[in-house]
Amino acid sequence: MMKLLLVTVFSVISPFSVQPAAPPAAHDLQWTVMEEQMPEITPANDRSETYEQFRTLNGVSLEERKNELLARMGQPSAIKEDPYLGCDEYHFDDVNVGICEDTGMIQYVHVKGFQEHWSLNGTVLPMQIDAIHQALGKPHYVAEDGEVYLRGHYAIKVYMKPGSSEIRGIDLFDDTVS
Repeated sequence: MMKLLLVTVFSVISPFSVQPAAPPAAHDLQWTVMEEQMPEITPANDRSETYEQFRTLNGVSLEERKNELLARMGQPSAIKEDPYLGCDEYHFDDVNVGICEDTGMIQYVHVKGFQEHWSLNGTVLPMQIDAIHQALGKPHYVAEDGEVYLRGHYAIKVYMKPGSSEIRGIDLFDDTVS
């Protein structure tokens, strides 16, 4: 048994053990010239990392105060009471803004779904659910009336007609405020 073990060990480390022949030298090989090829670039379908934060919806930030908004956008075309919050909703050409008078703070920003485009953090996007999925990724929540996307303590809700991909509107709001 010991002889077999010694023979095995010596055959592995012995200079006489079987080794493949040395590879041919580079100058002995036949060379083929190939055309230069550009690597294929595949664009990412999920660009949700582009929006690490939700800062503005159609140019309006939740961090603005009423006086700043009015100074920048002018007088609204209408002011109506929001029946859910009991605050005023200021109607501008391409955006509605909910502002509570007691604080002067913006509670939500709303864009109606009939518009062809909307703007998130200054980037204009088509008002199509496929474009929203590509820009924001998978929703965090799916409800009967739409999809919710979270970034930090801000949320975007895309309201849709139930059972379809027809967009009825988009809201930006602080998800920590109840």
